[in-house]
Amino acid sequence: MTALGRQVWALTIPALAWTVHFIAVYALISAACAPRDLIDMPMLVFLGAGITLICGVIALWPAIRPPSEDGLRWAVRLGAIIFLLAILAEALPLFYSSSCGG
Repeated sequence: MTALGRQVWALTIPALAWTVHFIAVYALISAACAPRDLIDMPMLVFLGAGITLICGVIALWPAIRPPSEDGLRWAVRLGAIIFLLAILAEALPLFYSSSCGG
């Protein structure tokens, strides 16, 4: 892979991790709040914490091990941190809501 290809992947991986986390969190909330109660609230918190941890590590990985080229290293690190913060903010409804009702 070329140097530019590695940099593009390093910029893209945090965005993909955030996208997967976004879909997973709202799928879990929908499953917990469905009329049939597909999962209960403790399982929602457990699965939500797991997916948040996994996606957070994946999003932060390019910041920990950026491409060796200096071209976009700063952008890779900043992008990874921004997407990590987005993942953490998106997980807040999982931990601060105890029921599905308003």
